[in-house]
Amino acid sequence: MELRDAGRICLALLGLVCFWGPVTSVHAETAQEFIAKAPQGIALTNAFVTGESVTDSQQQNSAKVITAQGSASQTQAVLVTSAPQQVGTIWSQPGNEFDLTHDVTTSMWMYFGDKREKAADGMALVIHNDPRGLKAMPQFTDKIFGETLGVWGVDNQNTRTDPQAIAATAIQNSWALEFDTFLNKTADYAGAGLGTSFDTKLKGPHIASNYPGDAASYQLNRVTPGILAWDKTPRYYFNLNHVQPIQGDKNLLANGQWHHITLDWQSHTQTMTYTFDDKDPQTGEPLPGKQQAVKLDLQKIDPEKTGKATWGFTGATGSSYANNLVIFENVPGLVETDATATLTDLNTGKVLTDGASTRGTHEVQLDYDLTYEGGKQDWKDVTAKLNLPDNLEFEKINVTYANGDRQTVDPDKVADNQLTFKLDSALSATNQTAKIRLTGTVADQKQASEVAAKTSTFTAVNGVTTTDTVHFTIEPKLDIDLLLTSAATVTIPAGETTTIKAQVFVPEGITITNADLTVHPTLNGKALPGEPIDDPDDNLSGKVRYTPAVEDLTVGKNTIDLYVEDNYGNRSNTITATVNVTGGLTFDQVAKQSSFQQTTLTGSTQRVKRTNDWSVRVVDSRAAGAKWHLQAAVGDFTTSDGQKLAGGLTYSDGQSQIQLNGTPTTIHQGQSSANQDVTDVVDDWTDDTGIQLTVAGHAVSGDYSGQIDWTLTDAPA
Repeated sequence: MELRDAGRICLALLGLVCFWGPVTSVHAETAQEFIAKAPQGIALTNAFVTGESVTDSQQQNSAKVITAQGSASQTQAVLVTSAPQQVGTIWSQPGNEFDLTHDVTTSMWMYFGDKREKAADGMALVIHNDPRGLKAMPQFTDKIFGETLGVWGVDNQNTRTDPQAIAATAIQNSWALEFDTFLNKTADYAGAGLGTSFDTKLKGPHIASNYPGDAASYQLNRVTPGILAWDKTPRYYFNLNHVQPIQGDKNLLANGQWHHITLDWQSHTQTMTYTFDDKDPQTGEPLPGKQQAVKLDLQKIDPEKTGKATWGFTGATGSSYANNLVIFENVPGLVETDATATLTDLNTGKVLTDGASTRGTHEVQLDYDLTYEGGKQDWKDVTAKLNLPDNLEFEKINVTYANGDRQTVDPDKVADNQLTFKLDSALSATNQTAKIRLTGTVADQKQASEVAAKTSTFTAVNGVTTTDTVHFTIEPKLDIDLLLTSAATVTIPAGETTTIKAQVFVPEGITITNADLTVHPTLNGKALPGEPIDDPDDNLSGKVRYTPAVEDLTVGKNTIDLYVEDNYGNRSNTITATVNVTGGLTFDQVAKQSSFQQTTLTGSTQRVKRTNDWSVRVVDSRAAGAKWHLQAAVGDFTTSDGQKLAGGLTYSDGQSQIQLNGTPTTIHQGQSSANQDVTDVVDDWTDDTGIQLTVAGHAVSGDYSGQIDWTLTDAPA
């Protein structure tokens, strides 16, 4: 909205053709550059039409539907205003009304010129049921006021005090979302009634909404002349009540860039959510944008309860102007489509999600799934503009349609991760899907690298849809070598251990720290937990030092396999060492935890049976005749809160019973036969022999635990 003069500006659109009426070419030196900035949109045939001019009025509709001459794209833009004293409207055609009874999502691109603080005046998105239909526009008299934006009431009388009177000059039964590039802030006596006062309460270019035909949208202001004036008659002007304005500086709207807006209508809550600048005009990638939500009063838009409304864009200029254009991206009901992108690591069979990783040299499959969900028209002549993720090399590209048709695309057409081609078949109710499949490999990276999400666009004259790939990490594929540096075979006595040494080697130029590597041991065929490389003196040493636990070694031959793995899943070769354990007396196995059966107390002394999780085995590989004995010592059994058990453990050999306590008590004896004897102590116990639990009659119920210490002695008892 405005009231000021501006220099003449030429229309920067090269080779444009009017959609309605005679062919007109518009030429300007900067036109090619301007057209290059225009994002993809749809053709408006059978969807929108420029509004009709009012009969016997000088205010002719200035809006034109234009398309670039000689361009392969059939995108059409609506040039709403481009010169002083213009009013422009474009409206949906019958059958393409805004459906107020169902959820609707629509999107478009808007251009407000590049004049910034000198811009005028902007545009408005309008939904209406004005009885004038395609002729709906403000009721101007002698001239056009830019602050109306082609939809609001005309404030051209400084004696008017009734807001209903100004509302009556607006588009009726309507809701408008204005994109106002110029502030109309006149608030003095001389400027009252000149149509330049709607924005006195705002600070900059803005986006806001209200109901143009509703008196409550306008606020009356009274001004009086100065004290020296002979005429003391007050004058009046109106402010526009801006609902939930999004305000900004001179770059909010008229900054020479295309601006994307998405409208989401939720019919069950009657809420319109609009998000401005939610796409990058160069890449099409999603942006957070600026968002507001407004609950609409449908009685003010659809008083006859038809469930639908005409919709489109309006604009108006006074003495200043700018190029104001709209490109429709998605029109509800025309074609409903969807697109998704899925990246699969074929080596692992996993679908990559945001933040996931794959590895260099892995085979991958990238699928773009297009779906026709319905609409008034088929989705035909679709151009796929694939923006492919970095560091993926594709060898095969094909398209499979729901009707069985197949299409092959030459992968050599991919350039700078871009691929553009046209689908051979239209998508429709009888051919609803197309799967674009690219198969290839991940580049052989030597360091981890992040791959950003990429937006691809699928465009046709009647519908545009986009989808994003996930962002992911490529982990390097490295050849890691592990060299055994200690003896391949060592012999140690029972009860001792040894350290196996090895060295890690990686390709020249690659840096891997000890913290990046894990040693994975396997002892006698059993995989053991991984261990870090521990070298406090040098974190880059790659020196492996693995010491098996004494209890994990058995008398005789022990085979130890080792490999290392980095943080990215790259594995080294496996090295093998043999540890021979010579004769001795050792525990072969002792259960980490043993238990007694759950018992109900009777108030009398009870003996509680063992469960089946007891195990004590002894290996004796000494010379024949060598003797040994096994002792057990036990402390108190208590609950978690310290309650002691009234009772304790006993040992019975079937003839006598011994009370066990903290003093080691011999419970088993043996003698070597020189044949590497294995004695299973528990195996000889019965329900009436071995270690047993006796509970006193005054014992208190609870969960009790205690500890048994086993001692194996290389001597007779």
